[in-house]
Amino acid sequence: MKTTGHLVVLSVAATLLAGACTGANGKESASPSSASPSAPPTIVAPPGTAVYLYANTGLVATLQLKGDRGTLSIQNQTGHDLPPPSFYLLAGTDGHRVEGSVQAPADVPDGKTMSFKVSFTGLDPKNIGLAVLLMGQDNYGAFVRQ
Repeated sequence: MKTTGHLVVLSVAATLLAGACTGANGKESASPSSASPSAPPTIVAPPGTAVYLYANTGLVATLQLKGDRGTLSIQNQTGHDLPPPSFYLLAGTDGHRVEGSVQAPADVPDGKTMSFKVSFTGLDPKNIGLAVLLMGQDNYGAFVRQ
């Protein structure tokens, strides 16, 4: 009897989850208007560009690197201004730290999106093991490679 009860609970849970993935008309809903405001953006980058994403509580940062240069975009919906961004990389080969350079770093006001040109030296891009976001002196954590 216990097994039957577990199967019923799993069946109900599966039905509820399936319903959560469809719109009112029973079809999957993927329109931008149905996305939550904190959903990470869809990123389209040129071929050969490595894309890293950081998304947490109103802050979305996108680091796009091609070779040893790229852009860092900061979307600030946190409710407060953020200090200037920076980043560093850890080598996938031995873990050594490589400082990134952000050109003309500036505070990012709440409700704004700002983009910065970035670069780094001393690491072959194919050996990037981890990219880490900093805002001011605060380490916000790792980007996720897309």
